Formats: sequence, structure tokens, C-alpha cells
Amino acid sequence: MQEILLGIIQGLTEFLPVSSSGHLALFSKLINFDPNVSFFAFLHLMTFFAVLLFVYKEVWFILKGMFSGKKNAWNLALKIIVSSIPAAFIGLMFEEQISEAFSSLKLVGVFFLFTSIAMILSDRFNGKKDLMNISYIDAIIIGLFQAAAIFPGISRSGFTLFGALLLKAKKEDALKYSFLMSLPVTFGAGLLEINKVNFTPSVINSGIATFIFGVLGLYILKKTVINGKLKYFGYYTIIAAIISFIV
Repeated sequence: MQEILLGIIQGLTEFLPVSSSGHLALFSKLINFDPNVSFFAFLHLMTFFAVLLFVYKEVWFILKGMFSGKKNAWNLALKIIVSSIPAAFIGLMFEEQISEAFSSLKLVGVFFLFTSIAMILSDRFNGKKDLMNISYIDAIIIGLFQAAAIFPGISRSGFTLFGALLLKAKKEDALKYSFLMSLPVTFGAGLLEINKVNFTPSVINSGIATFIFGVLGLYILKKTVINGKLKYFGYYTIIAAIISFIV
């Protein structure tokens, strides 16, 4: 039952800009449950399939374009790879420190406040740059925002959205790019740890719950971004930070 609860939390909070890792760390403490890193990686792998369902048109465009030799499809694919490099590098270099951060709720609370600031500021930006006009420099910068979100309490979707909006991307295109660049990270993290997962019925059910609630979270995020309501997630993460400090 504890695994399923964490699966629901992961699914909802992975894409809502409130930090899934921060919520998993907080709720693991609250329910006195200590899952290993491979369990979290499995949940991330299930969110990969939820994202794939949401951006299958863009993924098909990239794959079809790459095989037919379309330059814009290759460029977009390479930019997504470039955006993934900083997170992969920091994840490998600071694996021990990241694991330690999960055990410090005070530190999680500080990172929640970083997410709050980014979300409150995000609604102020709405540029004209579409998905194809995101440059390689933009890709690196957005990738650095994603790398920061490896630490619990900093929202990956929130920070990458904030980075893209800061670089004058349109809201909907910033959202699409954020979704697309999450695919290599979530798939890679899940694949590296999948052989360590003990697939009990409760773990499998937690994965199903993650997928279902992940799709719901994606839908809510899309509506929130388009309507310029990200600041409300900023207010929410302030509350999450306060709870983290108290716990």
C-alpha cells in the first residue's frame, strides 16, 4: 500500500511543477517508509510512458524526419540530447550527494523555495519562439535548469519551463520542449536501475498508478501553463517548504 501511495504521488507531482522528488522524500518520512533508489527510478520509467502518450505526435515527427533525412527533425533531436547532457553529468558526478539530500528535509524545504520563486515569476514570460526556433545555446541553458532539478524539492518540469519561458519561448512550445527533454532522462534513469527492482505485486501496482496519475498531471499542467496560473504552484510549494522544515 505504501508503494502505491508513492506511485500516485510520483505520477501527479512528476509533471506538476511542485517537485516529485521533494514530495517522495517528504511523504516517505511521513509514512516511515524507506524505498531504495531503484524503486524511484522504476516510477520515473513509468512517467516516461505517460509523457510518450502526451507527445507522441512530436516524437513521431522526429523519428520519421530522422529516417527521411529532414534537417529540422535532426536538429530538434540533437537539441533534446544536448539538453539532457548536464543532468546526466551531474547525476553521475554527484550521485552520493543527491542520495544524502533525500534524507535532509530541511534541505528539501530550501529547494522547494527555489521552485516557488521560479513558478511565481514564470507567468510574467510569454515569448514568440516556437519549438523549431529554440537554439543550441537555449538547449544548453534549459539543460542546466533541468540538471538543477536532480535535487529533491526543485521541480524538473517547473525549472525547464521557467528556463524556456525565460528564453522567450511560447508557452505551449516551452511545455512541449520540457516534455520532450524529459524522455531521455526518465528513460535512462529507469533503465539503469530496472534490474535492481524487486517486482512485487505492490511495486507493479505502484507503477500502474504512476502512469495513470502521470497522464492526469500532464493534462493539469498543460491547462495551467496555457492559462498563466503557474504562480499557484509557487504558493503551494511555499507551504510544502514550511511542512518540510517542521517535519
